[in-house]
Amino acid sequence: MPVVTDRNQTLDVLARLQEAKVVMPVFGYDSLMNLEANLQAVKEFAQEYGIKNPVLAPSITFGYEDMQQADRVLRWGSKEEGLKVCLSALDILCGTKGATYYDVVALPHIDHADAKAEEWVWSKYQDKLATIMIDASLGDRSLEENVALTSRMVNKYQEHIVIEAALQRPAVEGHHEAGELAGAETDEAYAEFAKSYVDKTGADLIVVELGSKQQALGWADYNSERAGKVTEMLGAAKIVLHGGSSIPLEQLKSLAYDGVIRFNIWTRLGREGAQAAAEAIVADIDTIRKGDTEQKYYTRYRNSHFDAQVKAWKDVLKSFGYERLAG
Repeated sequence: MPVVTDRNQTLDVLARLQEAKVVMPVFGYDSLMNLEANLQAVKEFAQEYGIKNPVLAPSITFGYEDMQQADRVLRWGSKEEGLKVCLSALDILCGTKGATYYDVVALPHIDHADAKAEEWVWSKYQDKLATIMIDASLGDRSLEENVALTSRMVNKYQEHIVIEAALQRPAVEGHHEAGELAGAETDEAYAEFAKSYVDKTGADLIVVELGSKQQALGWADYNSERAGKVTEMLGAAKIVLHGGSSIPLEQLKSLAYDGVIRFNIWTRLGREGAQAAAEAIVADIDTIRKGDTEQKYYTRYRNSHFDAQVKAWKDVLKSFGYERLAG
């Protein structure tokens, strides 16, 4: 089906997932290879389990100081050109009847968009997006500043885009930890802060601190109890979990039941793909040095990277019960 960029259609997709107790997979990417590998993983998984119209959200950051993915797409091209390339590729791969991934429901997302510096990006490209994370937690803003800025952006753009917002700045490995919210010493109190934040800002979805950390791999202790308290307080599944790679696979099975509706992941997929590619290059280094008669230098790297990412992503999908989308 065409790439979803309509707010009402996006909300319908979220409702479908919530009914099936399935988390929407949100994957970061910084190249066309990564984009296609993740589309392929979801397509293969859907074929194996009989899922019609599988859902996923390709996610790219623009000016996010902890990782600018749009800046990596092209060697010398601008970030905006990189973003254009990826959004155009998504239309080619998914948005045209008969395209390779036309049966995949893709909802393009810009992640961690600075609520001031990047407003021009989502204003210019809002007709190409299903969702955006308006991140007013950046810039060491206070919670009050976060609320005021997020509310202003929600009022301005929610008519067109489903908006995700951050109650506090998510932890990032090697950069910063998640700060404590003053007065939120218990999970119940934290849930009250989350409810107040959603009520004041009007955000559709909320990022809360559940023990995960971005750019980390497999060590976190996911706080299922807090997620449940937040969902109970909100009355619906509205939680977006960032730093998915830091949570061991065995802990992912309860996400949808705890009210997590979107699950962001990148580090595990990128790292496992890169390791496989490096090993393939090293194994064939003599052939490469002497000269490959078939001239498949890039193909060696791409295929190994691609296949490893597909496998890693399918393992993650299985871990949080994506097969339930088959009904």
